[in-house]
Amino acid sequence: MRICKSIISWVAIGLMLAIGGCGSSGAAPESRARAPEAGEEKNKPRKVSVIKIEPQAFNSVIEASGTALPARESFLSLTVPGVIRKILVKRGERVKKGQALLGLDRSGFALGVEQAQAALDAAQVGFGSLETQKKRFDRLLAVKAVPRANYDKVKAQYDGTAATLAMAEVGLKMARKALADSELRAPYDGVITMLLKQVGEYAPAMPPTMLMKIVDNSSLDVQVFLPEVEAAYAHPGQEAEVHVDSADLTRRARVVFVSARIEPGSQTFEVRLTLDNQDGKIKAGAFSRVRINRRQSDSALLVPLRAVVRKDDQIWVYTVQEGKAVKTTVELGETSGDRALVLRGLAPGAEVVTSSLDRLQPGDAVLAEKS
Repeated sequence: MRICKSIISWVAIGLMLAIGGCGSSGAAPESRARAPEAGEEKNKPRKVSVIKIEPQAFNSVIEASGTALPARESFLSLTVPGVIRKILVKRGERVKKGQALLGLDRSGFALGVEQAQAALDAAQVGFGSLETQKKRFDRLLAVKAVPRANYDKVKAQYDGTAATLAMAEVGLKMARKALADSELRAPYDGVITMLLKQVGEYAPAMPPTMLMKIVDNSSLDVQVFLPEVEAAYAHPGQEAEVHVDSADLTRRARVVFVSARIEPGSQTFEVRLTLDNQDGKIKAGAFSRVRINRRQSDSALLVPLRAVVRKDDQIWVYTVQEGKAVKTTVELGETSGDRALVLRGLAPGAEVVTSSLDRLQPGDAVLAEKS
C-alpha cells in the first residue's frame, strides 16, 4: 500500500508541472503580440489645432488715471498799497475779463492825479515862455546880433524847462495809472474761488498782498503720469478719451504736452491733455480716467496668447509647414484681450498651432485641424 501511495504522489506532481509548463508557453506569444514596434508611436502624426493668421483691424490704447486741472488759476493782487474800500464780487461768482472785483480807497490817488496835473500845467507855462524867448534868440544869433554866450544861456534854460515838462507828463501818467491800479479787475473770464481780505483791511504792495483767487475752468488740463515703456507712443496731437467719474461723462481730449524728462524715482513722465469744459460740468481737480490711442492699424497680425511659448527669454510659436511643426521666433507688442500683436516673425496666412504645445517638439509630424 505504501508503494502505491508513493507512485500516486509522483504522478500528481508530474501532472502539475506539465500543466504549469503549458500555461507559461502560451502567455509569452501573447505578450509579444501586444508590444509596439520600435519608432511606431514617434512617427505617428500628432493631432493639433491650428489657426490661420490673417490681417485685421487693431487698436490699442494707453490707460491711465490723472487729475483735471484748470487751464488757468491766479492769485490776484494790486501793485499799489491802500485800504480796501469795497469788494464787488462773492465767492463762487463767475466774472468776465475786465470786470471790477475790488477797490481801494481812491481819495489819495485822486489827489495825486490833481497834483501831477498842476505840476504839468506849471511846466507847460514855463516851457512856453522859454520857447518864445529861444525862437527870438535863434533869429538874433542868425544875424549875429546877440553874443553866443547869451544865446547859450537861454538855450540851457529852454532845455531845462523841456525836461521838466517831460517829467511832469510822466508824473501825470503815473498818477493816473496808480488811480486805475487801485481797482482790481479780472484778468480773464473765470470763477472767484477765494476771497482773502475784508473791507477795511490795509493791503500793502510790497510784499504783494493776495486779495482773491480766480480760476478759469472753461477748459481743463488733465495731468497724467505714464510709465517709461510708453514714452515711444505719447506725443502732442494724439487723440484721447477722458472719463470723469464725478460728472459721469466721457469727452474727447487731445495731448498738448509730453515731458522730455523721465522722473528718476517713479520712472514715469508727465503728459497733459486739454479738455473742453465750456458748460462747466467738470470741476477742477476731478479724478479722471484717460485712454490715449497708442497704435492703430487696419492690417495687423494677431496671435492667440494660448499659442505663445515663453522660455529662457525667448518667445516663439509653432507653425505648420509641410505637415511638420516648425519653431518660429516672434516679437510681440501689446495685447488685446486674449491676443497679442505680432511685430515680427509671422507672415499673413501662417498656420499657428494652438494646442498640445507642452508635448510638441520642432520637426514633429502633425495633423492640423482648424480651430
